[in-house]
Parts: sequence; C-alpha cells; structure tokens
Amino acid sequence: MRAIARATNTSSDDIRALLNYATSTGQLVELPKEDWPPGFPRDQRALQLSRMVVEDKAAVVLAMQQVFHLTSTEVGLMLLLLAHPSVSKERINMVHRTIDVHICNIRRRLAPHDISIGTVWGYGYQLTQTARHKIMELILERVAAQHAA
Repeated sequence: MRAIARATNTSSDDIRALLNYATSTGQLVELPKEDWPPGFPRDQRALQLSRMVVEDKAAVVLAMQQVFHLTSTEVGLMLLLLAHPSVSKERINMVHRTIDVHICNIRRRLAPHDISIGTVWGYGYQLTQTARHKIMELILERVAAQHAA
C-alpha cells in the first residue's frame, strides 16, 4: 500500500480506506498484500540500484559486465531477475532453449561469487533474497568505484 501511496502522492490511510471501500462494495475481490507489487524493492540497495538503472543504466550495465563478465543479453536477464522474485520464461521475449543457455552462462559466471540461480520447474527462474542482495552489493560497489575514478 505504501508503494501505491508513493506512486500516487496519496496518504497510505486514504489508499487503505479506498481499497477497503472497493472490497466492501465488491469492486475489489481482496486487498493487496503488504508487499504488493511483488518484487517492489524495499531495501536501500534495491532502491539505489533501481534509481541507478533509471538514471545511468550504462554505468550499471558496465559494472555488471566488469564484475560478472556478462553479455548485454545476460545483463538484461540479470536485471529482470533482480527486479522480480521469480521470472517466468513466458515473460522473457526469447526462445525457451535460448533462455536456458543464457541462464547456464550466467550461473557459470556467478559461481565464483558463490551465487546461484534457482530453477522453478515448469515456470522459470529465481534468485534467493541473499543472492539478490549479494549481486546488488557487488554492482553498487563497482559503480561507486567507477564514479570515484
């Protein structure tokens, strides 16, 4: 609800009241969960990385390429995995086998950092919260080093 409030410049109490009213009148089946929208970045690293992607995506891409030695396609997949708790293969605009190959390459490049990508069988891929935090830390450190130089 806080995310909706921030996005609409409305108080959380007003949003909650509107949603409760919509639920009581049948316009809304159920209230959104507190972590809605799913994957909304809550910790400071995620917020900082989100802002950097918007403000200076080239610096983030360069940092990811330097830290993990990823191709531009793999950087795009990694950003998608960082932004969402789990990513469906249907959401990625590629042939499924191509996705699998890119994920395999990313896994190989993350292994030295003790980071792994999980498979959600029949759906897609996911990063654990710990893996996401570690990746974000490495990227943010590299971007900070780039700006300091």
